[in-house]
Amino acid sequence: MLCGSPWHLCDHVFFIIHMETESHWILGRLNIEERRVYMYNSLSTAMKDSAAIKACQPFAVLLPHFFALFDEFKKENKPICLDPFEVVKVDGLPQQTSNDCGCFVASFAEYFIDMKPIPPIFDVEKHCDRLAVLFYKYARMKEVEFIDSEDEAPPKGPKKNLS
Repeated sequence: MLCGSPWHLCDHVFFIIHMETESHWILGRLNIEERRVYMYNSLSTAMKDSAAIKACQPFAVLLPHFFALFDEFKKENKPICLDPFEVVKVDGLPQQTSNDCGCFVASFAEYFIDMKPIPPIFDVEKHCDRLAVLFYKYARMKEVEFIDSEDEAPPKGPKKNLS
């Protein structure tokens, strides 16, 4: 699904959350149908999980209001409900041993997108190397084929009225 698609057509939305007090990144996955925010935390301890759930709460509270404000519930003929979304911790995730939470966040999202189960243990160095190669290949492709990403392209002028 392309960026900018209407929310009511989305099943899941990923977002990264920076836990500033913990200097840590986690992955959030919004399941609109279930009204849940799933939290993927690669540094799971009782204290870190509590902080991660606290970091997800603003999303859980504000998103229903956002959907109501922009009539997203009406597009699906769903009743407007401003109750906060439930925050659910995803268990059984591989845990980081060094400061590499960004690689874990990217890998968790990729596993979900590819509809593959997240293995309880994985080689983080292998994943970091693979991501580095993918980013390098993408950058080279853009350079060789003169491709601009949407946010890098020059702004488009106003549309001309042909009538």
